[in-house]
Amino acid sequence: MKTIKKIISLGLLASLTIGCEDLKFGTNFLEKPMSDEVSIDTVFSAKRYADQALNQFYKSLPDYMPAGNGYHNEAFILDNFSDLGYTTRLAWNHGSITSASGKSSFPYQLTNTEVMGDPTFGIRKAYIYIENVDKVPDMSDEEKKIRKAEAKVVIGYHYMDMIRYYGAMPWIDHAYSAEEIFKFPRLTLEETVEKTVGLLDEAAKDLPWFTTDAEYGHMTAAVAKAIKFRLLMFVASPLFNYSTPYYDGQAATEHLSWYGDYQESRWEAALEAGREFLRMNKENGDYYRVENTGNPREDYINGYFTKGNREVVMASFRWAVYDRGIKPFRMYDQGYALPRANHADMFLWHDGSKFDWNNPEHKAHPFFDAAGNPTRDIRLYETLVVNGDKYKNRKAEVWRGGREGFGTGAKEGMKFQFGYGFRKFIRDKDNEMNKKPYSCPLIRMPEIYLYMAEVMNQLGQASVKDEFGRDAYDYLNLVHERAGLPSVTVAEVPSGESLLEYLLDERAREFGQEDIRYHDMRRYRKGAEWATRPLEELVTTKIGDNEFNYQVNVREEKYLWYDHWYLIPFPVSEINKKYGLIQNPGWE
Repeated sequence: MKTIKKIISLGLLASLTIGCEDLKFGTNFLEKPMSDEVSIDTVFSAKRYADQALNQFYKSLPDYMPAGNGYHNEAFILDNFSDLGYTTRLAWNHGSITSASGKSSFPYQLTNTEVMGDPTFGIRKAYIYIENVDKVPDMSDEEKKIRKAEAKVVIGYHYMDMIRYYGAMPWIDHAYSAEEIFKFPRLTLEETVEKTVGLLDEAAKDLPWFTTDAEYGHMTAAVAKAIKFRLLMFVASPLFNYSTPYYDGQAATEHLSWYGDYQESRWEAALEAGREFLRMNKENGDYYRVENTGNPREDYINGYFTKGNREVVMASFRWAVYDRGIKPFRMYDQGYALPRANHADMFLWHDGSKFDWNNPEHKAHPFFDAAGNPTRDIRLYETLVVNGDKYKNRKAEVWRGGREGFGTGAKEGMKFQFGYGFRKFIRDKDNEMNKKPYSCPLIRMPEIYLYMAEVMNQLGQASVKDEFGRDAYDYLNLVHERAGLPSVTVAEVPSGESLLEYLLDERAREFGQEDIRYHDMRRYRKGAEWATRPLEELVTTKIGDNEFNYQVNVREEKYLWYDHWYLIPFPVSEINKKYGLIQNPGWE
């Protein structure tokens, strides 16, 4: 298997290539490495060079920004694979996709030429580091122990990601040599999860809960425990944890694509992982928390965008600063993928009620009232560009013929075709983002809190106060109220299915364009419901000075869905090599 062999072929390497673009840690760049190939003994002969080997496996962490040669092919974001976005460039439009299809057909890959989000590269480099860093003479034993633990967390992150996309995986536990006898069967799903959790727990014991400012961005015990919580929530969900497989086949029979049954204990394990994170955070002075100063829009910005805040538990740093050139935002600039009006309609009215175009007050002032005050959940305005909001030092003109509209007179082409534009991270593509410190948040505290609400609801404990004095509604409201919305109560949203649906929508409101919705769709087996949802557009017509007519249309375009798409396939070329790799069901 080409990709697996890349992970394990240390024995075939005569040297370690040094020379990739530096990552930024804290306020300083790691020192520039040598550009030539040097031997492993040379790399680990001094801390100066060993730090560059450290840099290499950190560089493998994903960055989901819509950039060329990024984590996802075609510079997409995962929202485009769900009911929040749309593009004609996906095979999902016509369904002609097989395991032999090119990698651009799938949202994840085992190898990446830019190594961003590349598990093959990251795992290999991490094990090279772990197995050689003890040779470095000018590093203390304590620093070596911490750095090795950081490498284990990076490996754990990649396994968490691979499990979400593929299910069970072969387990790589060291940099194999060429002389060893190789056999690469997939472990069962249960075994893969257990080994990943074990590796993360092992690493957390040797790491601080948070870093100094100078080492901001390094892996911590908090990162390890947050990844563990995310993983256990995913595998406790119905995709894997159910009475029947999502699709029959050899991989299902051998428990590679699901557990083989439903067990409530998997939700209980996820709940304990969440409590473990919160206990350790409390022991460390609640170091990580949701940004909330009482200014909802600025707090939300500081939570997802501002580098170095305490809401972000884990981030990656592909570049040093944001650039209003197309490099980080190709998909946004070229307009080949768009937000649906469906996503905008999920954002609530300012009193917490559901937004409804059939409500005369809502339709008259869908974004701002007569005085110019926002009428909706404030996260809408930072997630999508809406008509009349601040944009490029003026008001956005998202109306037919306006500068951000679609049609005669428009300047932005198809970027706002469905009545909205992408805003998150790109912001106004001017002073609000240009040259600001760059970071890609991979795990934020709202994910922890909303997971706690979800798992308590799954276990029938939505109204039961836990050891921290909170029930599921309290955890939900830590996120919900930060947006300037009133508290959600059990009277308004009963526990059970109603609360689950509300939480999934809350995650779409909080994490738009952050690689969350697609995974939620899959882990709850909602592909047939969400992916095929009719595509809506908002047609805005200017009828007077600051007066507009709004019309919602349902378009003919929609995605297809087949249940074997819940997991992606291993390349058919690897299956045909007959070394024991079993294909995911439906892709055989």
